[in-house]
Amino acid sequence: MVDSEDEKGSGDVGSEQKPEEYQEPEVSKVPDVELIVDGFGFMPKTPVVTSKSRASNIYSKKNVEDEIMPEDGPKSPCGSSTNIDIVRRYTWKTKNRMIVQVITYGATITSIQVPDKKGVPDDVVAGFDTLQEYFQPRNPYFGATIGRYANIIRDGTIVVRPSGRMYMLSTNKGHDHYNGGYVGFDKVNWRSYVNGNKVIMSHVSDRFHEGYPGTVMAQVTFEVTCENTIKIEMRCTSSEPTIVNLSNSPYFNLAGHHAGCETMYDHIFTINADKYTVVDDDQIVTGEKKVVGGSAYDFRVPRVLRAMLPKIPLGGYDINYCVTQGTDQDLAFQARVLHPVSGRVLELYSNQPGMQFYTGNLLPDPDKIIEGKPRYGYVPLMGKSGTYYKKHGLFCLMPQNYPDAVNHKNFPNSVLNPGEVYVHRIQYKFGILLGRYV
Repeated sequence: MVDSEDEKGSGDVGSEQKPEEYQEPEVSKVPDVELIVDGFGFMPKTPVVTSKSRASNIYSKKNVEDEIMPEDGPKSPCGSSTNIDIVRRYTWKTKNRMIVQVITYGATITSIQVPDKKGVPDDVVAGFDTLQEYFQPRNPYFGATIGRYANIIRDGTIVVRPSGRMYMLSTNKGHDHYNGGYVGFDKVNWRSYVNGNKVIMSHVSDRFHEGYPGTVMAQVTFEVTCENTIKIEMRCTSSEPTIVNLSNSPYFNLAGHHAGCETMYDHIFTINADKYTVVDDDQIVTGEKKVVGGSAYDFRVPRVLRAMLPKIPLGGYDINYCVTQGTDQDLAFQARVLHPVSGRVLELYSNQPGMQFYTGNLLPDPDKIIEGKPRYGYVPLMGKSGTYYKKHGLFCLMPQNYPDAVNHKNFPNSVLNPGEVYVHRIQYKFGILLGRYV
């Protein structure tokens, strides 16, 4: 018998089994940004009417019937977004401990939690705990997407050039049109879907809704990055010449949405604007632009709010700034806000020519309480976690076109024609100032 070793050729390799190399167990990698979807509530059977009276609106009779009387038969999913029952909530969680929540009702930002310089997270935007509270008439557009046209249009009247046609919009603020009317983009439930870490919401605004010409298809994309940046992109197309000016209105307090006015006064603001649009006694733009230099509106260098508020006769800021933009610049730096105690910093970037700066002047004022008449003149507004939001307790920075721009030839164009695409990009960047601010 021939030995098995002798049968092997010189080129044969032995079949010795080597011990397997030790492999460390794979550790599941935590994603930089995690996106979670759940429900926030259900829309009522009939759309919400948030105004007690619509008598001043020439479209009021038609609109009230449309909103109160349910339609017979199935409703086309392409006609409007208001036939969606479920209000979805999207939650982003980043590796840097930032948490952002957005709901489809009004395409609304409901929560932004960011850590302070000690690593303690807190919610820095105002909002409500339940969907029903967002329906209330006293909701000051907390975190909502504003459209079709943000801010005021005088007398609710527009002339769309070059056709020169005049249209009468709804007048939901005295004799004027404000933030898209009675049922603006903030009061509809948007359709939504997820694409990676992006949430894309869409809404169809029908022709002559709130008096606006043209059927408008609107799309808003939300994205949160691991650099603690919230990116918002708004796009619109129209079937005929109309006006479009979308914005978003989160109410901030970098010390925490519950911290109140005393912490608000400590905020340090920087606004990249050399001019602002002048308003009359009714807070409507006149068409004039003034230089901020030498006035209480000058925030070109960092200024503490506590030192600036007493210089404003109207009890606070509610003014549109003309943002300084570079040539061929897409996103321009608009504002920077620092809260020295917490160390939180917010920077705002946008491609729009204007920015509304508002310091919560019309929030409930406890100083209106009169002795002997409890709560007379003061009706509290309760938000998340039982917080009472009060005057000067929050601020708002709204990138936008100029107010009433369609009625002033020297203001930027606000008309959207068929075949064109309206694009508005916003970035909210959050950071921490670790050193001492001087």
